[in-house]
Amino acid sequence: MEEEVMMSMTEKETAAMNNPHFVLVHGLGGGAWCWYKIKCLMEISGYKVSCIDLKGAGTDRSDANSIVSFDDYNKPLMDFMSALPHTEQVILVGHSAGGLSVTQATHKFANKIRLAVYVAATMLKSGFLTDQDTKDGVPDLSQFGDVYELGFGLGAEQPPTTAMVKKEFQRKIIYQMSPQE
Repeated sequence: MEEEVMMSMTEKETAAMNNPHFVLVHGLGGGAWCWYKIKCLMEISGYKVSCIDLKGAGTDRSDANSIVSFDDYNKPLMDFMSALPHTEQVILVGHSAGGLSVTQATHKFANKIRLAVYVAATMLKSGFLTDQDTKDGVPDLSQFGDVYELGFGLGAEQPPTTAMVKKEFQRKIIYQMSPQE
């Protein structure tokens, strides 16, 4: 009986290694929807794929002005990672600002992450913790002018709590290689 349990654990581990679980995290202004083509192709190839909507993004209906910290914004990813069985390891993939979320998850759930992948993503050693991280983590888009629409959930006299690329700049800056649909 004990040998049977050990064998099934080994089989489960082997299956997990041969069929990894990918967790895809969107960037600024995105949502789980931005991964739809990749997700379909990966699932057709037999991979398990989960796409996360960070708080206030995608189908998450949270008011962006109620999200006053990076921890709030990242809560759906942290909840997802926390709910994974302690024996499961995922391949965590972040795009653009989603790299900040990937870094935070790697610090909190290192034992549940098999690999972290940064796809044209912000990659900071400590995540998004200090004022310097804020400066290092924000791309220089000054060549386009004033591209961000800022939200001030803590009040106008406080630093912004949200940033979105204005609609008129999205195709030029974020989605320049995406088909119109």
